[in-house]
Amino acid sequence: MSLNGGDRGREGAGERKENEMDLKSKKGFALPVAVFALVVVGVLVTGGFYLARQETRIGLATKRGTEAFYLAEQGAMEVISEWNAGTFGALPNWGSAAVTDTTDGGTWTVDITRMTSRLFFLHSTGTVSAGQAVLGEASRSVGYVARLASADLAPRAALTTRGKTDVRGTAEVHGGDTYPPGWAAYCDNPPQDLPGILTNDVDDVTTRGQGEVTGDPPVVGDPDLSDEDFRQFGDLSWEDLVAMADIRLGSGGTITINNTGPDVSEAGVCRTGQSYPLNWGDPLDPAGPCGDWFPIIYIDGSAMIQSGGVGQGILLVENNLDLRGDFTFNGLVIVQGNFETQGSGNRVNGGVMASNADFDDQLLVGGSVVQNSQCAVIRAVLNNSALTRVRPLERRSWVDLSSLMGG
Repeated sequence: MSLNGGDRGREGAGERKENEMDLKSKKGFALPVAVFALVVVGVLVTGGFYLARQETRIGLATKRGTEAFYLAEQGAMEVISEWNAGTFGALPNWGSAAVTDTTDGGTWTVDITRMTSRLFFLHSTGTVSAGQAVLGEASRSVGYVARLASADLAPRAALTTRGKTDVRGTAEVHGGDTYPPGWAAYCDNPPQDLPGILTNDVDDVTTRGQGEVTGDPPVVGDPDLSDEDFRQFGDLSWEDLVAMADIRLGSGGTITINNTGPDVSEAGVCRTGQSYPLNWGDPLDPAGPCGDWFPIIYIDGSAMIQSGGVGQGILLVENNLDLRGDFTFNGLVIVQGNFETQGSGNRVNGGVMASNADFDDQLLVGGSVVQNSQCAVIRAVLNNSALTRVRPLERRSWVDLSSLMGG
């Protein structure tokens, strides 16, 4: 049955009414959705920027931490490669010194602590700060345990020689190990008593008057003593030592040397080297300006040392050496010819090696003393950078101190 016009009108009106109701129910929906979408986008953008900034800061911090670590490594390696034997060798046990340097990347500081005569602990800190004020400083610390390696210059007796040796008057040769006066704070080596005299034939050693030779034993013989014992010292030869000399005197003949002793400027600085050939260090004041100056002194020819004087280090004499009175030397004396002492007050604390190549008679007369002192020999070697190198221990020498120290 068909609908008439009135019914169709009522039906169309009903549909329009329903459509209007639908539109009214959806009124105001678009704006909240748009606002919510903007909020979500803003959160995502802000979060993205925040994460990117954090990643950037973390990256920069990691980069700067790595740079600081390598600065600390650089400082330790520079101190080791340019080891200052005089300064660090003069430290008492558990005494410390610091070295600092500034590079384009930052600053490193190395604290050097002496643990024993041959062991040192290096605490190196690298700091990076340039151009990163927002992040602040970055620092890392590393530690190294390093050991001194030195030339083999240990004498086998207070006096090592060949040929006839005559100890007269009140002269003395002692093999018992002692510290030089005033050096106890700088010596930690265990005592090592040696023979008083080591020679190729014990029958060639005589004493007269109040001359005295003591040791463990007083005199010992080694028929195999040869020129090489006085010219080869481990990996170093006589020629090597001569080439390392800090001071050179003489020109093949005999020279007379008077009044050796420390030379200090008005500013309190020890003046060393060839320009000050009579400054052989200061064994009487190990804490003084020249207390850590242990030169290698080479005399080309023969020498007569008289009128007092002091010295320390290693004394090399190409021919003969004659001590004429009141001369004190701490360290090692190596003579390729004959060794003699006369008068009173001569004293060598350390050791004497006299080749006596021509087997002349050697005379120790008057009040002269040759005294075994391992400390004097060790310090003469360890305080000369030409003879000493420092190396990290082969095992477990390195530690990262940053986490332990809060760096």
